[in-house]
Amino acid sequence: MKKTNYIIGILFIAVLLTSCSETSQQKKVLYISAASSLKEPVTEWKERFEKTHEDIEIKANFGASGVLINQIKNGAPADLMFSAQSLQRFMSDDKKIDIKKEGIIASNELVFVSGTKVRTPVDSIEDIPSNAKLGIGDPDLVPAGFYAEKALQNVKHKQYNVIYSQNAVHLKGLVETGAVEYAIMYRTDALENKRINIIKNIPIDWYPAIHYPVYSFTEKKAAKTFLNYTSSKEGQKILKKYNFRESVKH
Repeated sequence: MKKTNYIIGILFIAVLLTSCSETSQQKKVLYISAASSLKEPVTEWKERFEKTHEDIEIKANFGASGVLINQIKNGAPADLMFSAQSLQRFMSDDKKIDIKKEGIIASNELVFVSGTKVRTPVDSIEDIPSNAKLGIGDPDLVPAGFYAEKALQNVKHKQYNVIYSQNAVHLKGLVETGAVEYAIMYRTDALENKRINIIKNIPIDWYPAIHYPVYSFTEKKAAKTFLNYTSSKEGQKILKKYNFRESVKH
């Protein structure tokens, strides 16, 4: 009987030690929400960061900033959010979010573009034919659309056949496939895209300055470590790789 109890005791300790070992090896999970226009740099940040921080796993969610903030307000997990516009614009209701820290990570500009096979080339927004489709983001959810709408207010006595996109990536797809002939989009989304032709820059005094704020909703050490990485020399090099303007402040 004593021998049986001894064996059971040994087995119990073994199971306990195994459990503790597995727990100690579990990775810390960091939840990140990011604007669609930041998908490429954030994905590369994630991949490089995880290689040097094997104890941290990053789960990233991409979409229009307005959609993301609505998800967070309704309980979606998020430790950090890289937005394409200030969250204050999307937080007018009674569902507030506890922001622990905020800063600016990058900046951008608007450009007027066309598809490469457009039948009616033009030199400016004012010259768009009345029957042509102009793509912009949905101003209520997509910051790029908000800025584009502001820019269009500077073009007087002109009506456009506007097609709204769900996010920045969707807008690129509309131009690439020819679903719209023209579009107003972020400079970073148009550069180095062989199926999108940049016609001209939108005057910067036509719309508010475009900054990408980052928000922390947690006290997790992993979140602070990741933020420090994004503003490091390597992190900023990745931003520049994808044509973002450096604008670090956090």
